[in-house]
Amino acid sequence: MTVEEYLRSLVFGLDLTDAVLERSAKSPIEVGLKPFDLKDDAYPSVRDEDFQKRLDYASSTVYYSVLGVFAGGGYTEQVGDVKVSKGGYTITMADRERFQSLADNLRLKHGFDIESSHDSGGIYDLGYTRYRL
Repeated sequence: MTVEEYLRSLVFGLDLTDAVLERSAKSPIEVGLKPFDLKDDAYPSVRDEDFQKRLDYASSTVYYSVLGVFAGGGYTEQVGDVKVSKGGYTITMADRERFQSLADNLRLKHGFDIESSHDSGGIYDLGYTRYRL
């Protein structure tokens, strides 16, 4: 399994873009570790502590990236008589909390700083600010 396949497998059902995967694979450089190439082997015969730190850091970056996703709409494409549909996905608050926790735990495990908390995604009632005619 390559690093790309490994990182894609972390969030089942969500199609991660190539840019997210590339950024995640390169992210260990932020803490002074060697970055990955997406074609690197995720399960080499010799897997040292440094390798695990790098893989955990890249994985945490994937989880943090998912926190920005809230919902994706589906789409339909038709060419001639062939019609293809792809359904959307939804990231719930429970999913966001789980991904935040996974990312934080991977970083804290190796003594790295965690990313600041992302927007809670809450809904606010601002109806009281409307004009009354």
